Amino acid sequence: MQGRLISLDVFRGLTVALMILVNNPGSWSHIYPPLRHAQWHGWTPTDLVFPFFLFIVGVAISLSFARRLEGGAGPWHLGRKVLYRAVIIFLLGLFLNGFPFTGGSDQWLTLRIWGVLQRIAVCYFLVGLTVILVNGRWGRVLVAVLLLVVYEAGMRLGLVDGWGAGSFALEDNFTRWLDLRLWGEAHLYAGAGLPFDPEGLWSTLPATVTTFTGFFTGEFLRGKRDLVGKLGRLAAVGAALAVAGQTLHLVEPVNKQLWTVSYVTLTSGLALVVLAGSSWAIDIRGWSKWTKPAVVFGSNALVVFVGSGILARVLLMAKVTGQEGKVISLKYWLYSQVFSPWAGPTNGSLLFALSFIMLWLGILWLLYARRIFVKI
Repeated sequence: MQGRLISLDVFRGLTVALMILVNNPGSWSHIYPPLRHAQWHGWTPTDLVFPFFLFIVGVAISLSFARRLEGGAGPWHLGRKVLYRAVIIFLLGLFLNGFPFTGGSDQWLTLRIWGVLQRIAVCYFLVGLTVILVNGRWGRVLVAVLLLVVYEAGMRLGLVDGWGAGSFALEDNFTRWLDLRLWGEAHLYAGAGLPFDPEGLWSTLPATVTTFTGFFTGEFLRGKRDLVGKLGRLAAVGAALAVAGQTLHLVEPVNKQLWTVSYVTLTSGLALVVLAGSSWAIDIRGWSKWTKPAVVFGSNALVVFVGSGILARVLLMAKVTGQEGKVISLKYWLYSQVFSPWAGPTNGSLLFALSFIMLWLGILWLLYARRIFVKI
């Protein structure tokens, strides 16, 4: 790729920052509706964060593979790199699920297997492996389409009595049955009131297609020739996909936790529109003076994601004595004594999350200034 699209770095940074924002409110009981996930069907701005990040991962695969191939790397070298990175990211996800490891040896009996980093790892591995093994654009497109077909078959064919057969309900969908069968109830997320993992195995298939969409976009943009024309076509395709995804809601619900085909279509389209618009503003028009914080935030995405997860747990673990002599977490004390009294419950919760972001921006800025970038 000739030069570098600053908009890609900005898109990554803003997505990571929004991910940290929605994951770290002062109180989960006081959140503005746009900063909540949809309870089940439907979507909010928060439901765009994860697919946007997977989209960016796909773009990064295209650009990084191109650089390595131009440097003389062969398929074997690329394959080892893909496997190594996927394993490390997956293990970091397991580490976050288990931290702070206070449950003793029995903790492994209930350790959640899946999570955000685990899904990123699997999507990265499947797309990277496909790019290495399948030559040509249309062969790779066929792989992506097959993933959607296989996903739909599992969700709609009624392969198991009492499960699936077109059900997209929380209780009896096929992806929940498969996770229960493979991993067991104890190893699944239970935040929805019953064992169901929103980053489970089966729904990772269409999530991989979201990553493929980013890869195909990166291939389309490489070279930057006629960038204005390319961005116009991306915006048009993105708008059409977004409309199609929302229309598909009539036959298949837009659902992040199941990562339905309509959700893939909608969010991929919106990602294309956002990338095209930001690239036009930043790379073409040169409106880049405000972008440095976003670039900094995206420069060490893995550091901030893992680090913020650890810090959030530390704030919950650390205990202080409240005004009434009750032992409470340090996080709740900060929220209830520092932010909420003067900003109110909901604004205080938001300010807590914004303060969390500013803290990490400061840390990342120090790393950026010293040219310290953690890569795997």
